[in-house]
Amino acid sequence: MGLRFLAEAVENPGNRRRIADAADLLGGSCTAAPDGHLIAVENTPRARSIYGRAALRGVATLALGHERRGVPRALLAAADETVAIPTVSRTVTTLNVAAAAAVAGWYVRSGCGPQAVAQHPARRRPAVLLSGDDHVEVGSSLRSAAALGLREVFLDDRGADWFDGPPALRREARAAARRHKNPLHVRRASPGLADGFEEIVVVSPAGPGRAITRQPLARGRRQLVVIGAGPEQVAALPGGRLRVATLGLREMASAPPLRLIASIALAEIARQVGRPPPGRPAPPGRPAPPGRRAPPGGPASAPRAAAYERELKLVADGELLAIDPAVLLTY
Repeated sequence: MGLRFLAEAVENPGNRRRIADAADLLGGSCTAAPDGHLIAVENTPRARSIYGRAALRGVATLALGHERRGVPRALLAAADETVAIPTVSRTVTTLNVAAAAAVAGWYVRSGCGPQAVAQHPARRRPAVLLSGDDHVEVGSSLRSAAALGLREVFLDDRGADWFDGPPALRREARAAARRHKNPLHVRRASPGLADGFEEIVVVSPAGPGRAITRQPLARGRRQLVVIGAGPEQVAALPGGRLRVATLGLREMASAPPLRLIASIALAEIARQVGRPPPGRPAPPGRPAPPGRRAPPGGPASAPRAAAYERELKLVADGELLAIDPAVLLTY
């Protein structure tokens, strides 16, 4: 078994470094040419959901696309399979390309069951606490949170300067979060936040714990999922209600990048929380219509129709006041 990451179209050096980190965490490697089964991570009408796959057997290469233009056409045409990461938001419909690489690679390597079907997915969604000390990693993680269906996130800002940092850092973090179109509510985590929940699930990148796919993550607002916390933050959580869910990744010399860990965990929450049954109106984040290409990382949302009221009616002559525009210049 071998997993390769082909990122020749990725432009940003920071994204390329994070894709290399994702390959390392997943026991794979980066490559300059396809090897084995070629899987394009892209949104096309024929793309399969990343959920519901068998674990990887043999060698596979994940082809990742340009940050704006997506996977090159030649690679798409040569792909044996195309996969997409289902998203929910109407406005943030893709993940950062490195986050998408981590999510796609994790599910291709590990396999999982299909996405759940639920009458009211929003009621099943747990609360999420992110903990991070790097402004870009926090921003990219918040982008994933919005794309994968969260409307609110608690943030333990351990030096990422999301709330009170210098303007330049805050702009960069908000750009990574796609803040100009990201409706996510980001709330500062209070010291006693965990006390209000019946169950706390800490996501661990590696080490002992229950596999995250076997840990229930759809218990609604009585459950808090903690992502990115260090040992000191975990030690401060209430022990009797604490569960550990592990991603089963390779150990790294330093803490793994938050956007990779958070995006995998958030995608698994979205899988377990589920989608509405067929026949119900689609939630925000419908797939792109046939013939329309979307950026990599998740299906594009269809354009939202304008919603407004209009009415014409006749009025009596005495109720109409005509004003010459030149008169307004005197004010």
